[in-house]
Amino acid sequence: MITHFKQKPFAALVALTALSLSLVACASAPYTQKESGVLGLVDLINEGGVTEIEGLTPTPFALDTETLYLDSDVATFWTNLKAASFKMSGAQFVKTERVGTETYKAFADSFDMKNFFAKYTGKDTSIVTVDTKEGRFYLLLERKIKGYPKVRGLKGPVQ
Repeated sequence: MITHFKQKPFAALVALTALSLSLVACASAPYTQKESGVLGLVDLINEGGVTEIEGLTPTPFALDTETLYLDSDVATFWTNLKAASFKMSGAQFVKTERVGTETYKAFADSFDMKNFFAKYTGKDTSIVTVDTKEGRFYLLLERKIKGYPKVRGLKGPVQ
């Protein structure tokens, strides 16, 4: 009888430890972008609403082959896109990949861009390819903020 009571707490402890380890593993796993989240972000860009969500486009920000370091420059960029009626029409999610050692070359094969990627991207950063009627775009995205993937960079359209 006594061993019966000793085994149940031990089994519960083993189960609790296994559950705890699985939750820790999930929390530390790299984040991957989902198609629905990316297309929701594209809709927000098309509506010109990017500047309305604080923290959505942090600095520094990779823009084509350049790096924007000032918040005001990034805000001006999005404001100008809205004023120009910029659209990513007919957007189709192509693929998402975690940022690797050579990913910076999608933006520019330069020392500046290599340093940007080394310093400002991490395990939760993905490069997402989106095809539109205007051409192909690369979005450098991170974990969601207020329901949208955080945008660390944008390049496109590229041919």
